[in-house]
Amino acid sequence: MSPKAVTFNTEAVLMASLEVVRKQGWDALTARSVAGRLGASVAPVYSAFGSMEKLFREILIRIRGLLQDYTSRSYSELPFLNIGAGIVLFARDEPHFFQALFQKRHEFQDVIEDVNTTILSWMKSNAQFGHLDDTGRERLYDSIGYFTMGLAAAVAAGRVDDVSNHNIVRLLKNMGNSLMFAEISGVSDSESPESEREWSRLLKEKNISLPKPVKVKES
Repeated sequence: MSPKAVTFNTEAVLMASLEVVRKQGWDALTARSVAGRLGASVAPVYSAFGSMEKLFREILIRIRGLLQDYTSRSYSELPFLNIGAGIVLFARDEPHFFQALFQKRHEFQDVIEDVNTTILSWMKSNAQFGHLDDTGRERLYDSIGYFTMGLAAAVAAGRVDDVSNHNIVRLLKNMGNSLMFAEISGVSDSESPESEREWSRLLKEKNISLPKPVKVKES
C-alpha cells in the first residue's frame, strides 16, 4: 500500500513561498523551490493555488500588506514623511520583498497601483497640501516618490552606510523640504516662465551667473 500523500493548505504554501522570496529573491520562486521548503513534491503547490500565476499574485498581495504595515507606523510628526520612511525602512529590512514589488518586471502591476492611489488621495485631503493645485500636488508626489524609491533601492542594495531610522527620516525630510519649497516658490517646473523668472531673481540676488540652457536631444 502506497503511503498517503501529504497535503498542505494554501496558507502553508503561501508562507513557504514568502520564505523563498525573503531569503533568495523573486527569481528563485518556482514550484520546485516552494516544494523543497515544504519538504514535498510540487503537487501540493499546484493543488493549493491551481497555477503559479495565482500564487505569484497572492504573494505580492501579502508583501504589499507588509509594506503598508511599515508605512502606517509613526517615525516622525509628519504623516506623509512616515509613508516615505516606511517604504525605505521596508527596503532595509526586507530587501528581496521590496525588489519583488518594485524592481521586477511582472504582470501584476495592479497589485501596487492602489498604493499610489491611496497616497495621492491622502495628499488631496490633507491641509498641508491644500494650497497646491492638482498639477502641483502630483508633481510634488512624483518628485518625492522618485527620490524615495531611489533611496530605497540604494538601501536595499546595501549602498547606504547609515540606515538608521533617524538618518533615513533626516534624508527624506531634507529632500521633502527642498521640493516643497520649490513648489511653493514656483521654481519646480523648469520649463515654466515663472520658474525662469524666479531663478533669475534668486541667482542675481546671490550674484551667481545664469547657466547656459541645455538642449535635450530627442531619443
